[in-house]
Amino acid sequence: MPPKNILGKGLGAILPDILEDLNERPSFIFCSVEELIPNRFQPRKEFDDEEHRNLVESIRTKGLLQPVIVRPQEGGYEIIAGERRWRAAKEAGCTEIPILIRDVQDLELAELSLIENLQRSALNALEEAEAYHTLMEVFGLSQEEISSRVGKDRSTIANTLRLLKLEDEIRRALVEKRISPGHARALLTLATKKERLKALDVILSKKLSVRETERLVARPLERPPKRPPDDEARHLEVLEKALSTRLRTSVVIRQGRKKGRIEIRYASSEERDRLLALLNPPK
Repeated sequence: MPPKNILGKGLGAILPDILEDLNERPSFIFCSVEELIPNRFQPRKEFDDEEHRNLVESIRTKGLLQPVIVRPQEGGYEIIAGERRWRAAKEAGCTEIPILIRDVQDLELAELSLIENLQRSALNALEEAEAYHTLMEVFGLSQEEISSRVGKDRSTIANTLRLLKLEDEIRRALVEKRISPGHARALLTLATKKERLKALDVILSKKLSVRETERLVARPLERPPKRPPDDEARHLEVLEKALSTRLRTSVVIRQGRKKGRIEIRYASSEERDRLLALLNPPK
């Protein structure tokens, strides 16, 4: 089982036994590209991008310099790490590639595949969420256990998993990078599918930033109060910006004819506690 907090330490931190005693055994062997099969727990689904095309050209010119890590399967090998390199090598016309063989169980295979992609920031937000969901549903891990394995806060795991609740239209916009995970999390605060899809249309048509999207979804569903006079509106806008800068989060002031409210937004329990500490410092 990989140790805690291994992100950023390289593949050697994930597969240490592979890199030990290299002088006592071959560092790799060659096998046919047709003997390899994709990792069934591979979290990454999108491979067709400019980085992939560059990798194909590099392999076509210089060959595959880094072996693919695999485990034995009936009739061949299942990829643990290096599926992109394998795909690129096939596309470049390679018939054989170097491999390193390791025996791992399904849970470790799923963990290693997720961690390798997280280290390279190769997953989009939904692929990452699907990988966490697999670890929970297939292997019965809790969010706390996933947190310790991948080196991310439990709140980050929870917020990422929430993206799976989004409608297909919003998920597609996220995968296509027309919106960011910040936009998607803001849309999750809306109560109904109709509201979320309507807000998505506004975000795309007006090219709203995440901060502007947070303002959009924070508007009440009832008719907005009468707009204050221009001088007062400008004054309130200045106050909003000053408070947002001081608190390092979104602050919205809503002014009616007489009454109003000040809204301070936070995205996690940690951020809530930070804001409470600023607003109510210990005596």
